[in-house]
Amino acid sequence: ISGQDAPAPQAGQSADSAPAPAPGPEAAPERGRIGRAQAALAELPVPDQLVNAYPESSGALLVDDGGELAPEIAARLQTQGWKVHVLRLPGVPQRVDGAVDHALTGWGVTELAARVEEALGERISLVLDLYTVPPADWAEGVRRLAHTLLVAKHLVEPLSTAATFGRTAYTTVTRLDGSFGLGGVDEHVAPIGGVAGLVKTLAVEAPKVFCRAIDLAPGLAPGAAAALVFGEVHDAATEPVQVGHDGSRRVTLALGEQPLHPVGARPQPLSSEDLLVVTGGGRGITAACVVELARRHQPGLLLLGRTPLEEEPEWAHGVQDAAALKAAAVADLKAAGEKPTPKRVEQAYRAVVGCREVRATLDALRAAGSHAEYVAVDITDPQATATALAPYRGRVTGLVHGAGVLADQLIAQKKASEIERVFAPKLAGLRAVTAALDADALRHVVLFSSVAGFFGNRGQSDYAMANEALNAWASSWKRRHPGARVTSLNWGAWDSGMVSPEIKAVFRERGITLIPQETGVAMFADQFAAARADDVVTVLGPTTPLSERVPAAPVASLTVERRIAELAQDPIVADHVIGEAPVLPAAVALGWAIGAVERATGGEVRQVREFSVQKGIVFDGSQPENCRLVISPLPEAPGTVQVAIRSVSRDGAVRPHYAAVLDAAPAAPQAPVAGLPALGGGRAADGLYTDGTLFHGPSLRGIRRVLAEEESRLVLECALTEHRTAGGAFAGAHYAPGTADLLLQAALVGVRLFRGSAGLPLAVGRAELHHPLPDGEPFLVLVQPGSGGAGAEARLTVTACAPDGRVLMRLHDVSVISAPRLTAKFVIG
Repeated sequence: ISGQDAPAPQAGQSADSAPAPAPGPEAAPERGRIGRAQAALAELPVPDQLVNAYPESSGALLVDDGGELAPEIAARLQTQGWKVHVLRLPGVPQRVDGAVDHALTGWGVTELAARVEEALGERISLVLDLYTVPPADWAEGVRRLAHTLLVAKHLVEPLSTAATFGRTAYTTVTRLDGSFGLGGVDEHVAPIGGVAGLVKTLAVEAPKVFCRAIDLAPGLAPGAAAALVFGEVHDAATEPVQVGHDGSRRVTLALGEQPLHPVGARPQPLSSEDLLVVTGGGRGITAACVVELARRHQPGLLLLGRTPLEEEPEWAHGVQDAAALKAAAVADLKAAGEKPTPKRVEQAYRAVVGCREVRATLDALRAAGSHAEYVAVDITDPQATATALAPYRGRVTGLVHGAGVLADQLIAQKKASEIERVFAPKLAGLRAVTAALDADALRHVVLFSSVAGFFGNRGQSDYAMANEALNAWASSWKRRHPGARVTSLNWGAWDSGMVSPEIKAVFRERGITLIPQETGVAMFADQFAAARADDVVTVLGPTTPLSERVPAAPVASLTVERRIAELAQDPIVADHVIGEAPVLPAAVALGWAIGAVERATGGEVRQVREFSVQKGIVFDGSQPENCRLVISPLPEAPGTVQVAIRSVSRDGAVRPHYAAVLDAAPAAPQAPVAGLPALGGGRAADGLYTDGTLFHGPSLRGIRRVLAEEESRLVLECALTEHRTAGGAFAGAHYAPGTADLLLQAALVGVRLFRGSAGLPLAVGRAELHHPLPDGEPFLVLVQPGSGGAGAEARLTVTACAPDGRVLMRLHDVSVISAPRLTAKFVIG
C-alpha cells in the first residue's frame, strides 16, 4: 500500500484476523495516550533457573549457521541428556558431533519443509535458531531473515501442541551488539535486527510457547555465550521476550524520554534549499505527512512510486463516484471486446484512482510552496532506481522512506511470496535508494517503521521483522553519520481509510487509540525540529502494543534455582559479617522470594506474612553452591503463594533456610504518621556501627541520625543507595533489599538502646509494602513496641515513612532475639 505505513488492519478484515493487542517493553506509558517515546534499554536481573523446565526425553532442534556457538550449545544439551537435531543451513560444511543431521542443500521451501518434518519425527521441546555468522551482504541478510520466518512457520504448531507435556521454547540467538543493534552495527548486518520482530509476534500468536530473542555481544567467548543462552532458555519468567547481553549487563528493549545515544547532532534546518526523496509519497499517509512538511519548510520533494502517472482515459473523465467509475470501466472493457472480470475492472479502477491521488498530492505540495516532482519507479529494482535518481543525485539532501505493504497472515500460514512482498519495499527498496544517493550528502533520513516491530503484532510477523530491521539500520546509519538527522519512526495505528468501522470498534474496545491524521502529520513534521535531531528509534502515537499476549495458565507450583555461593563477594553480603563470616541478610533472602514470584507470575507482591529465618546461610565454606526457591500457590487464596528457600547438601540432605507467604493484595491504606521530628535533628548515628549495636559494613550503613529515642517511639533518619545485586534479582516492584534491611537494623537499635543487648531478627509476622523506599534519599524509620514477646524475645512494629509522614513500608511483629554474647562479635575493630 504505497505511502501507507501504519500497522492497521486492512479494510474488510475480520476481527479475528485484525491485529490483536501484545506484551510490550518494560514501563510502557498509559494505554491510549498519544505521545512520543524513545527506544531505551532497561537492565534486567540475572534470571532464576526453572528446575526441570522441559519434559524428560525431550528433543532439541538447532538451526546451525556454521558459527562456533552451535557445537558448544549442542555439547551442553547432550551432556544434559537431550537428543539434538541440527538443521544445517546451505553452505555449512561441518556436522555437529553426536547430533542428528538434517542438511539443507538450498533455500527452497519444499526441501525446508521435508527436513523440518524429519526432525519433528520425535517431540521437539526446544528450538534454537542461531544467527552467529554475519551475512556477506545486505541481500544475504534479508534472505536469511525470510528463511527464518519459514522455519518458524513449520514449528509454531508442533511446539504449541507439545506444550501440553511441559515447556516448549522457540528462541533465536543473534550476535549484533548485545543491545539489538541499537548501538549501531555494520550496515549489511542490520537486517538481522528483524529477527526479534518475529519472536515477539510468535509470542503473541503462540502464547503456550516460551519465546525469547537473545542478542549477544560478538566479543563474548563461545563458552560464556552458550552459558548465557542456557540461562535464558531456563528462565522461570516468560517475560520479557527480547533480551540482550553486552558482556556486562542483561537488558531488554524499553521506552524512555531521551534518545539512547545522544551526540548533539545539529543538521542544517530543513529549507527550500533541500531536496528530499520520498518513497511511497505519492499517496496515503506518507503523502499527507510530506504535505504538512511542505507547508512548514517548503523543501523540494521528489516522490517515488510504482503508480505510472498516465493520462486519464476518456471513460473516466468527470466520473468521481467509485461505483460509477467501476461501471464506466466495465463499459469500456466491453466496448474493447474484453471480458470485464472483477479483477480486470478493479485494475482499471485502481489505475485511475491512483493517478488521481498522485496528482492531488503534487498539487497540494506545490500549493504549499514546495517544488515537487513524481518519478514512477520500482524501488525494489536497484538498477532502475539508480537510473531514475541519477539526474537528481547531486542535489538530494534527504530521504523519507515511507513505502510499505501489508500481507497479514498468521505465522503458521505464511507463504514465501507474502514475505517477499512485504520485505521488498521496506528492505530491498531502502537499500536500492540509499545506494543510488550520495550518503554523505544526506542530512535528513526519516524511515516509517511501526510498533508492530517494536512490540510484535498478531498476523504481522513479516511486517514486524522488516520494521525492526529498519530500526537497526537507522542506528547503523546514525553511527556512521552522527551529524545527520536519522530517525526510524515506529508509528502506532493511524485512523485512515485502511481501517474499517468494524476494526475501529475492535480497537476501541481494547482501549487502543488510533492516530488522527491531523495529529500524525503534525508529529511527523515536528520530528524535523532541531531538538529532535538525536532521535534515532522513536515510537509515535499510543506508545503501547496493538496486540496482547494471552497469559499462560498458572502452574500448580514451580521451583527455581539460583547460585548463592558467588554472592560472597557482593557488598550486600561482604558487609554483613557476624564475627568472622559473612551471613546472607534476611532482607536479601526475602527480596529473592519477592522478585522471583513477581517475575514468574507477572504480578506484584504487596504483603508478606510469616517470614521466618529457619537456618541462615553463613559464607564460611559450608554455604551451598545453589539454593532453590519453591513457589506454591494457595488455592484458597488467589494471588497468594507460599515460598520456601532450601538447599540440598552433597549427601542429599534438604536444609530449610527461609519461608514466607506472599500476597498480591495491597494492604489497607494507612494514615500518615503524625508528629515526626524534622530531618537533621537529634544526634549522629555513626557510633551504632562501631559500638556493638550493629555489625554492618560501609555499604549497608544507612542509619544516619537518631531523631527521637524513647522506648515507645524511636525515630531514625535513614538514607542508602540501593544495591542491585545480580542486576536486581533480589528486589521487587515495591521492595529493595538494602533499604529494607534498614528497618531490621532499626529493630536491633531498639533492642540495644532499651534492653542493653545485641540482637538478631528471626521473623516478621507481616509486612505491608505500600510504596518503594527512596533510593539514596532520606526517609524516617519509626520503631515501636509490639504485642507479645517475652524473655529474650522482643516484638516490635517498624514503620518506614516519608519525611511528611506518608507510610512507605510497615513491618508488624518483628521478632528480635536478645543475644548479649553477640555484642563482642558486632564490634568492628
